[in-house]
Amino acid sequence: MLRGSWFIKNDDNWQEVDLEDAYSSGFVEKINSHAYSKPSSDYVNELFLYYFIKCSELKQTIGEVCQSSYSWNSKLTDKGILFRLKKELGFDVRIFKTILFYLQSLATFCLSVLMSIFVAAVLPFIFFIKMSGKCHVSKSSLRLRKKIFLVRSKSGYFRAKGFIAEDADCFVLVDNFSGLKVPGESIYSVLRSASFPRIYIKTLQYTFRDLFLFYKDAKMLLGTWFAMSVSWEYWKRIPQKALYEACLMKVLELAPANAEVFSGEKEDRFALLQTRCCARKDIRLTCLPHGLEYGFRFPGGLCGDSFYCFSENAKEILGLMYSSGKFLFSNDVLNKMLGINTDSGEGAIERVCFFTEPRDQHVNFEIIDNLVEMNIRLSIKLHPLESQKIYHDRYPGIEIVSDLQNALSSSTCLSRKSTVLVEASQLGKRTLAILINKKDKFYVENLFPSLSSERIVKISNFEDLRQALVTNNDG
Repeated sequence: MLRGSWFIKNDDNWQEVDLEDAYSSGFVEKINSHAYSKPSSDYVNELFLYYFIKCSELKQTIGEVCQSSYSWNSKLTDKGILFRLKKELGFDVRIFKTILFYLQSLATFCLSVLMSIFVAAVLPFIFFIKMSGKCHVSKSSLRLRKKIFLVRSKSGYFRAKGFIAEDADCFVLVDNFSGLKVPGESIYSVLRSASFPRIYIKTLQYTFRDLFLFYKDAKMLLGTWFAMSVSWEYWKRIPQKALYEACLMKVLELAPANAEVFSGEKEDRFALLQTRCCARKDIRLTCLPHGLEYGFRFPGGLCGDSFYCFSENAKEILGLMYSSGKFLFSNDVLNKMLGINTDSGEGAIERVCFFTEPRDQHVNFEIIDNLVEMNIRLSIKLHPLESQKIYHDRYPGIEIVSDLQNALSSSTCLSRKSTVLVEASQLGKRTLAILINKKDKFYVENLFPSLSSERIVKISNFEDLRQALVTNNDG
């Protein structure tokens, strides 16, 4: 394994593994058929999504091999994947490297625990100082607020923006731990109240609890040594979540008995802690997800007592998968989540706009290169996690649109596997999913049920894409 790539040895030759080969028709069934112990922590879904499935992808791809290797510059979690697969598939790994990995994992685990405890001890004081001069959340400010919106990202805020605008008495609580700037009150402002000592103690208590439960779930999903290696990825996240939970519990204590909480989280650690905390206080939690639903079953379930889906198809699939009636679909709610009103579809700009994705950037380049050859009016809307300079340098003559609404006003919208496909189709735009990559095609057909809509045209090769765009221009 080197620089994020995996290699297998066959006939004395090392070959790079193509993880696209993992995405067969039975991949989702294998994931869903896995038997889990009852989850203990709020981290179980993240461990499942980012590590267990990654192991499953690699195992599905390489089958049985006789030898493995890795660079010492590799991430410890990637080494953990290798050693987990070694046990399952019979890799021949030298005992010296095995011992070194065990020692590195153990040392990392111990350091992670110490770092988490230290951060938990100082973090509340840091935010106490940061909240200086700001109004804190009080019982009087929440007494008449029947709707509370929990916001942790820009996309989460925009999903709730339409609902917030129609209710002047709602209360917006923002997790600005990472400097998020959207309208609302910081959830950490409760630290400026007389409850600070209690919140501080709870933060320490939740940190110790989460350290134990995190390792318990990681061990259940990944095995002992892999679980230790993963701990380094969470030494800051565990105390951060503990502080957030302590503040959230204080807010829920101040909220009226008939309050309803809204969240944009789906399945991550914050989604599960919000669900658990609201259930503990007998407060209803409704999920307005910031992104597409996955078509496989998470061991910890999904957020809320009600979960609004992006399509009727997703509602049906998730309802059957989780044996739950909490999954809902409403076209009016969807339009409000997407910020679509009766005038949104007017004034289309005659152009083709390609919405990029941050992963597998080479696929973006391949698509854009072919679009350039088609001699059409092309613009690009970059994902927020991508560098604009890279695209400016590579495609100096192509317009890069910075505003999402401006990009969605294009007459034809292209993307690989993104929520913008749902948004564009809801706006009545000509919407094409470009599925030249096997992984993208698998995700659309098997993992994102909301992208199965007939209003989203699926294109699997560049000749079909050229024909679709030429036909559209001729019309």
